[in-house]
Amino acid sequence: MTGRTSSRAGLRAAWKSLHRWIGLGGGALLALIGLTGSLNVFYREIDAALNPSLYRPAAPDRRIGPSEALRAAARVDGEPVSQITPPDGVWPVWVVAHAHPGQRTWTTMVDPSDGQVLGRRDTGTAFAHLVYRLHFTLLLRDWWGKEVVGVIGIGLILSALSGLVLWWPRPGRFWRSVTLRRGVSRQRFWIDLHAGAGFWACIVLILVAVTGVGHIFPGLVRPVVGLLSPMTALPSPSVPASDAPQLAADAILAAVRAACPEARVTRLNPPTGNRNTWRVFVAPAGGDPAFRSDGVVWLDPWTGRIVEDRSWGAISNGNRYQTLQIWLHNGSLAGLPGRLVVFAAGFVPLLLLVSGFAVWRSRRTRLRTLATT
Repeated sequence: MTGRTSSRAGLRAAWKSLHRWIGLGGGALLALIGLTGSLNVFYREIDAALNPSLYRPAAPDRRIGPSEALRAAARVDGEPVSQITPPDGVWPVWVVAHAHPGQRTWTTMVDPSDGQVLGRRDTGTAFAHLVYRLHFTLLLRDWWGKEVVGVIGIGLILSALSGLVLWWPRPGRFWRSVTLRRGVSRQRFWIDLHAGAGFWACIVLILVAVTGVGHIFPGLVRPVVGLLSPMTALPSPSVPASDAPQLAADAILAAVRAACPEARVTRLNPPTGNRNTWRVFVAPAGGDPAFRSDGVVWLDPWTGRIVEDRSWGAISNGNRYQTLQIWLHNGSLAGLPGRLVVFAAGFVPLLLLVSGFAVWRSRRTRLRTLATT
């Protein structure tokens, strides 16, 4: 029994050391990523609120299709178009993205009621986009920033699991271990706050971390998901070139809607030098506008024929998980309630950092006092 007790004590000490040093070493970055992640949950709403003139059409009618939106955008920006975003409940305008040299993207907003250009801007300078880049790459895109964020996400998973092991209460003390008690010392208050916040947010934090790490390091997740369901990488299909004129964007949109009548189109990517097909993202009709895609289809630009179908009903469960991963990450798969839960969870790493540091500092002060007496 003594050996077993000693082994358990040693294992608990290892978990405690892991939990402490993840918090002290990466807690500040975890808090930063959590706070920026909360803002990213409402990325488009924040952008629309900060730039109302860009997202305020003259009338609620949507008479202008993608072809006319492209012609309007071309009058103010002649660079190649990389993406077309149709109007929806959050951005009620056509948003045309242009690929500029130096990996810069400019966007042109076109009024869907009359085809007038509402404005254009360098997307990289927008506040909401800066917050997104801070969350995704720590503004270190060219210095392994994305990978650093992925490693921090792995740290969050380990911190949550080790915290759960250290928190695990004795029988009959569950509620006592997840609530704040009155009339306790300051140190006990911080301990209770740390344990309670960590417990209630644990599942959400692990889900957000796992999906975030899977998005950054897909090679880590695919083998695990592949054990349950086959996963295949997204293709970049091309078709034989034709001398016939290419179809207009309106015809491509009509072809997708005919093939997927119960879906809404959320994004169109025109053909590029590496892919001579249209790539179109679709999502469930009537869903939360933040839920941007549950499938992709590729179309022949000369005939409108679908050459690759990766819509919801045509892919494996493994690929469905891969498609839904980002929407699990921001909570939009569960609509507004899910987004609010993830938004709130983004503040928890900061709360855990403050409370954990307070507990650690209090204990170090107490040990110093004991050592000098």
